[in-house]
Amino acid sequence: YFHIGGDDLYLLVENFRLYLESNEIRRASRADDDDTTTTTTTTNVQKQRPLYLGRRFARHGDENLFFNSGGSGYALNKAALKLLVASLPHCFPRAVTSAEDVMVATCLRRMGVFPYDDTKDENGGERFMPFTPGFHLTYRPGDGGGGSGANDDWYLAYSVGELKVGYDHCSERSVAFHYVRGDLMKRMHAILYGLCDEDYE
Repeated sequence: YFHIGGDDLYLLVENFRLYLESNEIRRASRADDDDTTTTTTTTNVQKQRPLYLGRRFARHGDENLFFNSGGSGYALNKAALKLLVASLPHCFPRAVTSAEDVMVATCLRRMGVFPYDDTKDENGGERFMPFTPGFHLTYRPGDGGGGSGANDDWYLAYSVGELKVGYDHCSERSVAFHYVRGDLMKRMHAILYGLCDEDYE
């Protein structure tokens, strides 16, 4: 798998590995004999269905324009990555944009690859978070999600399916958080891996 994300991404590698090794994802990557988007790996004769995993959004609420958010990063298996690389010379070759996640989704869509249906856990908790843990804990639909009110709540408008709130929003096995910078990144790492000073416990 190839995972891309920015320098303000906090990735919980252990949780990510468990998710990729889950029966769900293993089954999803197995190709049928009549699947036209499959590729054969060089080290394994088993065909692989392209997988494009991440926090699925519907651009402007349009479910024909699904993309995986670049904020929390997205992952491509080998089959999907090969198709993306093959599409690059012909798919927005001169585009200059900060919306690389939307462009990647468009290129993959042209190759017949779409964001994986649902990366939520069995309880409906999100694995890939486009904001910090604190934002997701306190967010309520209509709070803004980066805007100034319910009409500007892009997070609600772009979300697909039920959007849980509070402690139920994030999966216990969360994979990634976005906008985690500097001191927050160090603090999260210390809390998660038991590196806090006794004064902070």
